[in-house]
Amino acid sequence: MNTTQTQKGEQLVSIQINVAKADYEPQVKKELNKLQKKANVPGFRPGMVPFGMIKKMYGPQATIEVLNSLVSETLNNYIFDNKLDLIGYPLSDPDHQAPVDFEAQDSLDFFFEAALRPEINVDYSKCSIDFAHIIADDEALDKTLEELVERNPEITHPETVGEEDTLELKVREAEDGKELEDGFQKDYVMLNLKDIKTKTNRKKFVGKEVGAEFIVNLATVLGSKEKVAKVLGQDAPEDSDYNIIIDDIRHEEKPELNEAFFNKIFPGKDIKDLDTFRANVKADMEKQYEAETDRILFGKMIDSLVENTPFNLPDAFLKRWIAENNQGQLTAEDIEKNYDSNYSKGLRWQLIEDRIVKDNMDLAIKDEEVKGFLRSQIFPGLDYDTMDDDMKGRIDKIVDNYLKNEEQVNNLKNQIADVKMTNFLKTKLKINYTDQTYDAFVKALEAENKKETKKTSKKK
Repeated sequence: MNTTQTQKGEQLVSIQINVAKADYEPQVKKELNKLQKKANVPGFRPGMVPFGMIKKMYGPQATIEVLNSLVSETLNNYIFDNKLDLIGYPLSDPDHQAPVDFEAQDSLDFFFEAALRPEINVDYSKCSIDFAHIIADDEALDKTLEELVERNPEITHPETVGEEDTLELKVREAEDGKELEDGFQKDYVMLNLKDIKTKTNRKKFVGKEVGAEFIVNLATVLGSKEKVAKVLGQDAPEDSDYNIIIDDIRHEEKPELNEAFFNKIFPGKDIKDLDTFRANVKADMEKQYEAETDRILFGKMIDSLVENTPFNLPDAFLKRWIAENNQGQLTAEDIEKNYDSNYSKGLRWQLIEDRIVKDNMDLAIKDEEVKGFLRSQIFPGLDYDTMDDDMKGRIDKIVDNYLKNEEQVNNLKNQIADVKMTNFLKTKLKINYTDQTYDAFVKALEAENKKETKKTSKKK
């Protein structure tokens, strides 16, 4: 068996694999012998079918399978041994490959066309991007402060029910003023009196004390049977009376903007005044804005790098490669129409990204990074490093179980890679930031998307 390589152009090579009968016939015979032992042919006992008959019946298919395996292995080894840096995988070479007749020919030639990766020089200095630095203006800041106050009320537990309190209840299905022995029961039900729309029905609860018991029809109180199902669950009788037992009363008050509140929101920062608190909220908002818009910035950085990193691609080969990889689901017309705007652009970025990662190995994804990222997703807010070994072991077991899913691992790696690459490129490319409010940014983005949609429609 002999393998040779010839240059077809700047980025294409042709790989020829010559296979003699002596290279594959012993393996074909071995496969046929296996089939002979298992063959069940009418008129012959199992395993006693003549070899000649087996060869006639299965020889061509066995030969094709052996040749496919042998040629594929030889091609892979040649690529590895010669350190060929390829785009995609070789295809049959249409300029050299002739039909093969393994019965008539003493040796067979298989030709493959392969695309070599181009030399890529990434010059970050050529890239300049205009982008928004989203600021939290006073209006947005005030709105966020209102939401923080609303989400973090002062909570007390009075003895008597007020107009807007939330109650923790036990409920027992009742009939004729008495609990039903085998009726529906639920020991933990939360009911906010704000959900009771009429004052008359609300008064049935207001003034009651912790421990009080009384019977009401919840469908009447809440205003509909659907709301009963929402509060008690779908398996609860919707139009029954219920004995209500008040276990706890939760009263919420708007908190004062004082040190206690500031440090509840930002524990450990020891904030003492409103101005400092506002400054911290503003910084957090702008950090969140940046995280939300990094995906858009990443797309613009990719566009700029693709535009400003010129190199040639073997387009005709790549179009064939796309067609074969999509197993006939894409027509030549589809590929041609979307090649420049989609396939070529995506491949160019993939090659540029690979070059950047090779030049900056800290961008490569390590297994521990994947585990750490997954831990932060499953257990947000937990400080893994400060945990004892027993707790770490239990968390690691959960994480390792998730990591058994290969598709999930690849998705995580892609997420981490995008974050790392975004942060890296932000330090390398020139980004001209302009202060902008979040609302103004959204409007500008919508206008830009409409403009791009019109361009795409015109091209079609």
